[in-house]
Parts: sequence; structure tokens; C-alpha cells
Amino acid sequence: MSSDSHGLTRRHLVGAAGAALGLSALPLAARAQAWQPTQPITILVGFAPGGSADQIARQLSYAAKDIIPVPVVVNNRVGAAGAIAAQATADAKPDGYTVFVGGGSETTSVGHFRPLNYDSRSSFTPVIKVSRAPSILAVRADSPFADMKALIAEAKKGAEKVSYGSTGEGGIFHATGIVFEKTAGLKLLHVPYRGAADSMTALLAGQVDSAFGAYEEMKPMIDAGRVRPLALFSRARLPALPNVPTMTELGVPVALDNMKGLMAPANLPEPIKRYLHDAFHKAMQTPGWKDYVAKSGLTQDYADGAAFQAEIVSAVDLIGKAIGK
Repeated sequence: MSSDSHGLTRRHLVGAAGAALGLSALPLAARAQAWQPTQPITILVGFAPGGSADQIARQLSYAAKDIIPVPVVVNNRVGAAGAIAAQATADAKPDGYTVFVGGGSETTSVGHFRPLNYDSRSSFTPVIKVSRAPSILAVRADSPFADMKALIAEAKKGAEKVSYGSTGEGGIFHATGIVFEKTAGLKLLHVPYRGAADSMTALLAGQVDSAFGAYEEMKPMIDAGRVRPLALFSRARLPALPNVPTMTELGVPVALDNMKGLMAPANLPEPIKRYLHDAFHKAMQTPGWKDYVAKSGLTQDYADGAAFQAEIVSAVDLIGKAIGK
């Protein structure tokens, strides 16, 4: 081999080594971008169009249109308090093309009330948490219950003297009612409905004394003065409802948020998880998403996949303890 050949070989080796060192010095997020989607990404939603989960999915899809180079499509798989969409995700290939809006009933409470073919602890790869919605217990504007203390006092006079509506058997708001009963030492009459709209209609019609729901779903009726929130079952007060106390402030420490985020099938490769996390995290910084959050009354609450999973497990354990499982 000639000296020129030796020189060329050395230069190639030095260049290759430098490139390798440069690659290893890149942040993980940058290296993860080696994966790029080449077909549409589907966000499954387990609830009907127009609900909070559906709105979140569609707003994220729109916010990501200039970030993700393929279409992000929303597909509603309605039923079983979100469990149908969750099961479809658990059964999908872990290839980055199927995620669902999780963190609520389908991953925290439903499994305590009916058998499921998936496990919230192991069947999914949480990608990103985007929001939380405190459970609110509300009454009609003309309700005799002036505040939460009055409702609790009436409920303690006898089992099921006070009724509450929820969005369905085994849903997060039903579970919140059970945790409330256990913590406060009382028994309410649970009346399940098919969704938030039906539950609110029943409340306004006087069919139930109170109802659990999410702020963004109650907001129009609260703003119109038709519904009066008594308390928040959350960690902190809502800026939009500064005069509504948390249950912890009232001496009954119950905090069970209705979380929302994106979850993928189990065993999702790390580069794909990182890509999806980073892309949707960027989507959360866009003006369109921020405007939606401000107008909807949603509480933005970012967490990465690991922190999101820890919160889901904590909620599962809290509900299970209240139910006795």
C-alpha cells in the first residue's frame, strides 16, 4: 500500500471516529429523530365526538399538522367508558401509528368494575400527558344545598338520601363518588348516565340532586348560571373558579383528576416514543393549542411518559383501595 493510500486510510478512520463521537454527543432527543413516520398516525378516542377527549385529540391533531410530516387522524371508538379504544390500542402493533387518548376512566377506574383484557400497568406505553380536569360536584342553581357542607350534612342523615349523576358505571366520576363516600364516611345514591350531556340534563331536570363532571363540560351551564359548583376534587383551586374550594380545604382529602394524554401499545421502541413525545410537546406550544386551552377551561398539565404512568398507577391504587380491591 502506498503512502498516499495510508494517508487516505488514516483520514477516513479519523473522520469516521469523529462522526461517531459527534453522534454520541448528541442529546437523546436529537438521535431519536432517526425515526420518522411514513404513514398516517391515528389517535383513537373512546368517547363520542364533541366530548373533552375528542376535542383534545382533534386540537392536538390540528396543532401537530406543521410538526408531523404525515396526517394525524382522529378515530372515535366509542363505548365501555373508553375501554374499546384502549383495547384496540393494546392490540395494535407498537409501531408509532396508533395511540389513544388515555389517562381517564379507561385506564384508572373501569378495570375495578368489569373484567378487561388489558392492564393499565403493562399494556401501554404512556407517551405524554397534556391536561387534567378536576372532578366537580355541582348542583342546580336553585338547589337547597348552599355549599358542600350542607350536602354532606344531609347525606349523613341516612344512606342514599342524596343522589348524584355520573357519566357512566365504572367511569372516573363514578369512581370519584366512591372515593368521596369512603373518605367522608357517607353513602350516596349513584345514578349513571350515558355521558356528560345526559347527566347534566338530568341534573337540570331535577332527576338527581347533584352531578359529578369535568369543568370544561360544565362550563357553559356554570357561565349561564344554571349550575352551581360546590367543590373541586382536585389538588388545587381552578383559576376560573376562584371561589370554589377543594375538598381538601373542606377537610375531606379527595383529589382525583380526570387526566388526558396520549398512550401507545406496550413495548413501543424508545426512538418512536421520543419522536411522538417531542412532536406533541411542540404541538402544545403552538398558538392554536394555547388558544383552545384558554377558551375551553381545560387545565394544561404536561408530564412525560414515565411521570404520566406514575400518576395513572396512583389513581388506580386510590380507587382500588376505596372499592376494597
